Amino acid sequence: MADKILSQHTVFIENRRNMKITGVVQVVAYDEYKLVIKTDYGKMTVSGRNLVAGQMNTGDRTMELSGDINYLQYQANHGKSEGGLAKLLR
Repeated sequence: MADKILSQHTVFIENRRNMKITGVVQVVAYDEYKLVIKTDYGKMTVSGRNLVAGQMNTGDRTMELSGDINYLQYQANHGKSEGGLAKLLR
């Protein structure tokens, strides 16, 4: 089985106020305190205050975000489905 070709993913943060993200597959959740997106490399969560997400450009898979950015976190994408115990513990 051939490996999946991953798209390029970059994150550029300027002064903890403006962020440009490439390689965005899907916006999972968004409000003024948190943005959760899906990339080929796993889910990415950005947390802060007064977050304003620009429109996602599906052509080049980019989006911009502004506001008070407090932290950025990735959830690993292991490429395997969860087992029964992992689903129970969620």
